[in-house]
Amino acid sequence: MVSTRSGSTKVPEGVERDDNRIIAVVTGANSGFGLGICQQLLSNLSLPVGSSIPASTPQSTAMPPSLRSSFKTSSSKEKAKAKEEIADPPATLTLILACRSQSKAEEAKQILLTIHEKDLKNRIDRGEKVRTGWKEGLRIEWQGLDLDNPGGGNGVLGFCERLKEKYPHVTTLYLNAGMGAFTGLDWWMFFKQTMLEGMIRAQSLPKYQMEEKGAMSSDGERGLVWGTNVLAPYIIVKELIPLLKRSPPSLPFQPRVIYTSSLTSRYSTLHSSPLNDYQLIDYPNSYSPSKYMGDLVMTEFDRAYGTTPTSTTTAILSPKVTVQEKDRPIRFFTVDPGCVCTNFFSSGMGVIMWWANVKFFFYWLSFYLCRLLGSPHHPVYADQGALPMIYAALISDEYILPAEKNPAQRFAVMSSRWGKTAVGYEEVDRWEQGEDIGKGVVEACEAHRKEWRRRGGLE
Repeated sequence: MVSTRSGSTKVPEGVERDDNRIIAVVTGANSGFGLGICQQLLSNLSLPVGSSIPASTPQSTAMPPSLRSSFKTSSSKEKAKAKEEIADPPATLTLILACRSQSKAEEAKQILLTIHEKDLKNRIDRGEKVRTGWKEGLRIEWQGLDLDNPGGGNGVLGFCERLKEKYPHVTTLYLNAGMGAFTGLDWWMFFKQTMLEGMIRAQSLPKYQMEEKGAMSSDGERGLVWGTNVLAPYIIVKELIPLLKRSPPSLPFQPRVIYTSSLTSRYSTLHSSPLNDYQLIDYPNSYSPSKYMGDLVMTEFDRAYGTTPTSTTTAILSPKVTVQEKDRPIRFFTVDPGCVCTNFFSSGMGVIMWWANVKFFFYWLSFYLCRLLGSPHHPVYADQGALPMIYAALISDEYILPAEKNPAQRFAVMSSRWGKTAVGYEEVDRWEQGEDIGKGVVEACEAHRKEWRRRGGLE
């Protein structure tokens, strides 16, 4: 089970409180979905006082069926009230770019600022108001994070310790970074699947990605993909729970953790006895089952931290947890951002630059064609794929089910053929059947976390 003992909820000495500041941590923020998340946060949270926040506007497609019908029949006036607005005084924003390379983080920061400046200028050109003091209060900061290394200075625990020492709280934790041990593409299988199953299915649920079986971490102690996609997010959550609980109630958004999952994250990708090889070392394809295990871990976290002490899940909470620690629920959601053109699968593109560029163009073109053919899974661009992640973080509690009713809520991108993006409601695949697997993986992750804390002198 998930132990909820997570350390002190008091702000450490020397750390200044800032109760009107949203602090968002984005792992893998230097490219792809991570960059898209940051771009959407800047766009949505920089609006003037009284403006509706587009990404937090309730969407009936993103609601569970039990809530959808009442929302559809509510009046336009009630729907208008449901929209989150920029409060007065408006909250400022700190974006923490959590990635391995400082140079890439600085490059990403410049990209974000350039795009944001252009966005603000376009608003002025359209005659719209621009918030006074927004840019002066904005902070975009790098914190080194090597997901392959639980210990070490830029390892997962070192990263978490630095955040505890520097920041008063965390409002939203985007667990976006991930990896697969991809070695290339089986082009014959690509054409075969495309011909037999159609382009949309082949580009959504590919069978032609080749992965390295038995890929190990740099220190040789863990399965590489499992360690990056399951263990590292688990450790980050456990270590940063106190900062999430300290997120000021006066902020417009509740503390939440958003885990980037995958369309291919399914129960069927696991072997018959998954806990016998929970590190996925004997799997010929480890990426999809690692994402499914990550989904199950987030489900267990939502059971434990997403409820109040009076809920029916109180029994799974540790009796040693103080009332203060129990008071603040933290919700956990998984998100399928769909298929977009990023460098995630670049290992299959080749090493000759011009040839890789040619293949990347056709990679982009195939996604664009899938969208034109009606695929809802192909938003093509990372900032559009990031919209469900922002929605999951910002939407009001009244439009989601409480954790005691469903701890496995999942949001997914829904793209129209002309590029308009909406958010859809899903659930973690067969999450009730996978409950024991999730608990087993959590226990294994907790043992690893305690061992690495002992090695680092933190216990």
